[in-house]
Amino acid sequence: MSFYEDDIPPGKPPRALNEVLGKVLRRMRVSDQSSAIGLFSGWRQIVGDTIADHVAPKRLEKRVLVVEVDDPAWATQLKFLESQLIATLRDSVGDEVESLEIRVRRSR
Repeated sequence: MSFYEDDIPPGKPPRALNEVLGKVLRRMRVSDQSSAIGLFSGWRQIVGDTIADHVAPKRLEKRVLVVEVDDPAWATQLKFLESQLIATLRDSVGDEVESLEIRVRRSR
């Protein structure tokens, strides 16, 4: 048995990835699923290497994009760049993002 077969309840066929993603995105209240997928999959291309090296998108819910930064200084920097970043996101993926919620990654 493969790893994936272990995750499937007996007697049930595996579900298609687009079905699972659609369900997750509906729970997140994303109106345009393709835009949300583009946001997460194209993050580095959208925001550039400098920001992507320090900022990661974590969740999009009710048009609030939760991002995680690797350092408190980046949280401050991102607050200054917030309106510019939101404008860039809108140009790339539409109006799915109205605001940012910035969180600093905890040390592990």
